[in-house]
Amino acid sequence: MRSRVDEVIEFILAAIESGRFAIDGRLPAEDELAQQAGASRLTVREAVKILAAQRVLNPVHGRGTFVNPIGVWLSIEALVRVNQGSPVDVLLQLVEVRGYIEIGAAEHFARVATDEQLARLRAHLDEMVAAHDATDVPAMVAADLAFHQLILDGCDNPFIAATMQPLSRALVAARRETSAIPQMRDHAIDEHRAVLEALERRDPRAARKAMRSHMRQTADDTRTYFGRAGDEASIA
Repeated sequence: MRSRVDEVIEFILAAIESGRFAIDGRLPAEDELAQQAGASRLTVREAVKILAAQRVLNPVHGRGTFVNPIGVWLSIEALVRVNQGSPVDVLLQLVEVRGYIEIGAAEHFARVATDEQLARLRAHLDEMVAAHDATDVPAMVAADLAFHQLILDGCDNPFIAATMQPLSRALVAARRETSAIPQMRDHAIDEHRAVLEALERRDPRAARKAMRSHMRQTADDTRTYFGRAGDEASIA
C-alpha cells in the first residue's frame, strides 16, 4: 500500500510528465503545492526531500524548488515515468543497462553455481516452457524474473542485486508486453536454455556469450515487434 508521501511523489512526477511542472521550472510554493496535492505541508516536504536526493528536484535556499534536467536524475523509476523518448527507446536503454550487469553476472555465476542452484534454474526454465504452452503470460514473466534473479543472487555480491532491483521493477511492465508475443516467448526460451546449458557446463566464457546473445535477442525483438526494426543492437 502506498504512503501519502508516495502519492505526493507520484503527483509531482505526473505533473512533470504532463508539463504542468516544467523542466528547469520552479515548483509552486510549499503551501500551494500541498493544496494541489491534497496533502499536508509535512508530507510535501518529505516528498520533495526524497526527490531532491534522487536529483529530480533542486531546492535552492531563498528561491524555491526547481525541476532538474532529466539527464541528472538518479531514480530509474522517475526516469521511466517521465521520459523524453518513445517507450521503445526507453525499453531498449533499459535492456542495454541490463546487459552491462547481467552478462558479467552470468560469467561469474558459472564459476560459483551449486548443483542445487542449477537445478532451480532448470525448474524455472521448465516453468517458462509450461507457461508458454499454456499462453500464461503472468506465469511466464514470473519464471523469467526468477531465473535472472537466481543468477544475480547467486553471485554472492549484494551490490549486484541491489543495483538491479530498481531496474528489474521498471522492466516488469515491459516484460508483460513482450511476453504477450508468442514469437518473443519462443526466442526467450531458446536464449534462456542456452544460458542454462553454458552454466551447467561451468563455462564462464560460454555463459557470458549466451547472456550477451539473450540481451541482443531481446533488443532485436523489441525493435522488430514494437516498431524499431532495422536499428543495430547496442548490447556490449
